[in-house]
Amino acid sequence: MEREKLKLVFSEIIEGYSLVPSKLFGDLKIKHINNFDAAKTDIKNHYYMEKAVSQGLQKRDEKIEYLIEEKLWDPEKDKEAERLGDILKGMRKTKSKLFLQAQIDAIKKEINENENKLAAILAEKESIIGFTAEEYAQRRINEYYMHICILNEDGNKLFKENEFDELDEEQVAEIMSVYSENNKKFAAENLKRVALADFFTNIFYLCDDNVFNFYGKPVINLTFYQIEIYSFGRYFKSIIQNSEDKVPDHIAEDPEKLIEWAESSKNVKEVLEKTSGDGEGGASSIMGATKEDLAKAGIDKDQDVIDLSQKAKEQGGRLTMEDMMKLHGVK
Repeated sequence: MEREKLKLVFSEIIEGYSLVPSKLFGDLKIKHINNFDAAKTDIKNHYYMEKAVSQGLQKRDEKIEYLIEEKLWDPEKDKEAERLGDILKGMRKTKSKLFLQAQIDAIKKEINENENKLAAILAEKESIIGFTAEEYAQRRINEYYMHICILNEDGNKLFKENEFDELDEEQVAEIMSVYSENNKKFAAENLKRVALADFFTNIFYLCDDNVFNFYGKPVINLTFYQIEIYSFGRYFKSIIQNSEDKVPDHIAEDPEKLIEWAESSKNVKEVLEKTSGDGEGGASSIMGATKEDLAKAGIDKDQDVIDLSQKAKEQGGRLTMEDMMKLHGVK
């Protein structure tokens, strides 16, 4: 997302609402949800669930049990989904401990492939489960969100709660489209970018990690977007303050690259501390690391670090045990 659009996202988060045009309803305000709104929806959700069950709709667990009994769903696919979830959890943990870019890129590719496999299984299952009491309740909750969030230009609710059922198909589609399209710009990736942008940090760093100083109101009155962006701000501030090295300018406003850089810097230094040589002729080496990898991780390019790949090229493509011993000052 472009800088100006990110700045607009931040402005809307501060104000607590978005201004959007609608072909059918004119200019609208979309109110951002807070904890009080969420509490009301929780109460509503319980009511709608009870109503759905009383009208004969099966709960999700009951529907899945029925599908398994009728051999319409294979429980082995659930086990596969669970296995993929465990694999992804382990891969993400492993990724956080890597610093070589080649290794990071390789595991990111594997993570993406396994995420796609898991998504395919879950999508297939959802298509078979069909309509449940939970889905009925969620639909009614979505309608309730429309009721409390969609306001006219004057800030009044566009329609009453019981009027939603009276809207025609075109009107419902318009309301849903406007609401969902607006919410897309508040995706976590965009909020992370806002939290690293100077128009945010210039203000955030003056609040002394005090949320009231930043927003001028208690946490309980904040919208979820306000809480989320503040949390991202604290997280990235911690990364920058706790780093021994200056964050490279080209990644300073890129959330994913900043996190990778911070993890890489920490990991490579831990490895160097364990493998550093002692005495004259000693050197530090990390298998597969180039000086570019170490520089990316915040390690001084000029320190005595062995690039094993380069040394192997100099020796005709491979290093013998004797070569390795010499490189590390072992006689």
